[in-house]
Amino acid sequence: MAADTPPQPPRQDLPEAVVDTRQRLSLVWLIPLVAILAAGWLGYRTYVEQGPLVAISFQTAEGLEAGKTRVRFKDVEIGQVETIELSRDLSKVMVRARLTRDVAGFLTDQTRFWVVRPRFSGGQVSGLSTIVGGAFIGVDLSDTGAPTRSFEGLESPPVVTAREPGRIFTLHADSLDSLSVGSPVHYRDIEVGRVVAYQLQEPRPGAGGGGVDIQVFIHAPHHEQVRSNTRFWNASGVGLTVDANGVRVNTESVAALLLGGISYGTPPGVDPGPAVTDDTVFVLYPNRKDAEERRYSRKQAWRLEFAGSVRGLVPGAPVELRGIHIGEVREVRLELDASAPRTRIPVLVDIEPERLGLARQPNPGADTDGAERRLWDQLVAKGLRAQLKTSSLLTGALYVDLDFYPDDPPRQIVWSGAVPQLPTVPTPLDELRSLLTRLSKLPLDSMGENLGNTLSALHDTLEQTKTVLQRLDGETAPELNRTLAQTRQTMESLQKVLTPGSPMQSDAQRLLQELGSAARSIRIMADYLERHPEALLRGKGASQ
Repeated sequence: MAADTPPQPPRQDLPEAVVDTRQRLSLVWLIPLVAILAAGWLGYRTYVEQGPLVAISFQTAEGLEAGKTRVRFKDVEIGQVETIELSRDLSKVMVRARLTRDVAGFLTDQTRFWVVRPRFSGGQVSGLSTIVGGAFIGVDLSDTGAPTRSFEGLESPPVVTAREPGRIFTLHADSLDSLSVGSPVHYRDIEVGRVVAYQLQEPRPGAGGGGVDIQVFIHAPHHEQVRSNTRFWNASGVGLTVDANGVRVNTESVAALLLGGISYGTPPGVDPGPAVTDDTVFVLYPNRKDAEERRYSRKQAWRLEFAGSVRGLVPGAPVELRGIHIGEVREVRLELDASAPRTRIPVLVDIEPERLGLARQPNPGADTDGAERRLWDQLVAKGLRAQLKTSSLLTGALYVDLDFYPDDPPRQIVWSGAVPQLPTVPTPLDELRSLLTRLSKLPLDSMGENLGNTLSALHDTLEQTKTVLQRLDGETAPELNRTLAQTRQTMESLQKVLTPGSPMQSDAQRLLQELGSAARSIRIMADYLERHPEALLRGKGASQ
């Protein structure tokens, strides 16, 4: 059996598997890794390059839509609205918009946002392109001011933008009148600017006043014409002037007539003056006449007392000297005198002494050398008095007129008070009222009875005179008629005698001829006797 077993081949060692426990990264995983890195890089770039997110509050979201409404600056798209939501108190709409990174440095508290819609205001039509393309948010970028990301949107577009060349000036007026934001500003009838804002000023204690501060923007280069002596006036409406030259109607333009407007310029003959600073506030005069009127810095205060009514006299009423404006009324008061049952109505007026050539002291009572006081005393001694006169029969407005009344009793200026007092004379109406008062005190009843008796006696006298005239007419008239007839006959006889060619006229002519011959003979004899006086004694023959 052992012989039958085949021989066995020699034994060989089989290879054994070796297990490697180390972890190696497969190249397959590089693809998602690269994708993740690319996505992260893109996200980082997007985050880094995205612009700022701003919050804008509006009164309404009309025309706005999240994800669609654009933000534009000079018609260039710089952002898009992301969200629109209500504020917590439901009073406003909060709009959040993402802007481009390029404008991040121009988002300050001076930057303004508004919704561009079709609108008509200030005589101009704007936003018509939004009828087709839809509303968008306009922005006026500014590089001045403090950086911020929260803004309050405007309800209407600004009149001027921050980068528009020009300058803003502040005007002060008692009231706004017909002006509004967008009203035009004219220089020599050319529109050079607009009203951009106005603000009510509350009266300050001790400073009086109040009023309205109006800001106007004047485009370059016209803003350079605004100097220290420039005057601004309200050019709204129509100005009507009636004087010796006729009727003149003044208006700036149709826009100023309908929308209101402001004009400015330098009064004739006045130097424009130096440039103005940023804090300069100009006075807005009510019309061109007031603006061009010459202004004087010095004023003298005077006190006037009128016995009659001053109804119609208001502060600002003119004070005139023989028709020339020299000042205005400052205050009209009423004072009750407790020591006597009477009232006084003191009127304080400001007289501009430069109009009279008197500019030494702001108050004539402070004249140190007395020259000015002596001048006023001399004027009053010559009859200078103050009187109330009516400036308009339609409105009943009064003004103070200074004139000379030499027939008025002599009076003097009262210098003892805080304000010197000028003497006054009553108005013609007061004089008429005084005359009527004196007439009411007359005994009209007894005077009427006496007048009745006098008229009765006069009637009797007239009756007697009538009787006498009738008798004269009956007795004397026939005699007068006969006398006139005889006179007529005598005149006719004389006319016949004096008729050319009548005998009497011929005799008269012969008589005159003979008288002429006799006169010549006498003249010849006189000449002979002058040469031969002895002929009177000896005769003519002897003298020869």
